[in-house]
Amino acid sequence: MSRMKCLKFKLETPYLVNFRKPYSTITILSYSFPPYTTVRGLLANALGLGDLWTARDDYNIGLEDLKISLKPLNVPERFQDMVLMKKLKPPADSKKRKDLMKKLEDNDFNLDVLDEKEKELYERMRIPQNTSAPFVKEFITPVACIIYVLGEIEKLNELKEALDDPKRPLYIGGSDDFVIISDIEGPIDTVEIESDEVDSIVMINEEVQPLDKKRILGRVPYRFDVVNDKKRDYSRKDAIVASPLPNERLKLTKMIKCFKIGTENVAF
Repeated sequence: MSRMKCLKFKLETPYLVNFRKPYSTITILSYSFPPYTTVRGLLANALGLGDLWTARDDYNIGLEDLKISLKPLNVPERFQDMVLMKKLKPPADSKKRKDLMKKLEDNDFNLDVLDEKEKELYERMRIPQNTSAPFVKEFITPVACIIYVLGEIEKLNELKEALDDPKRPLYIGGSDDFVIISDIEGPIDTVEIESDEVDSIVMINEEVQPLDKKRILGRVPYRFDVVNDKKRDYSRKDAIVASPLPNERLKLTKMIKCFKIGTENVAF
């Protein structure tokens, strides 16, 4: 029996949702299930990790010892719609704009204190700018899956308590996409085994592939590593993932290490 324990719960989205593929731009495509990083963000939200203003992404370090996997319970349908997206990223000259406004405030908004370049910038600032643009966005119908979290028993007990009574409202995908958490079990004993059949999603490589190549879902964000936390600069680690169909096991070309959790073989 492994010393690692598992926390298991059911996750459902009650409405349409988008789990954005990071490489999609003009057309905002969606994964058919929440990626590892999205689930990690959900857990961080439940625990209240990361100050939303100054240290929003600190959970990347706080939860790095936990391993995550999931088992899909349905195959959501997809459709696309036109949405209006608002750009929130500040303009490239935002510091100059801020300094200009500070200068005007300190001088009772007397425009005579501005030099020629500052006056040109001020005139540009007076022109209303449209920061919205239409995009094609892919939505998927409500998702249901089982989430598995592997870790030390103390951390899992803390997480279980947080899921029962979260520090902040739980959402997944977008901040207005609320989520339903139910059937929380654990921490559960696990047994490390080797198998060529799994009940969960699995990371694949040149040697480990699903027999049914249609079950390869592609590249999925796995984790963010800090490059410069003050600037919220992170590098993303991806994984290529395959997924079983609901109520079926995914058959692989090679035996892999996984964990027996109840009657299920779960790959992390």
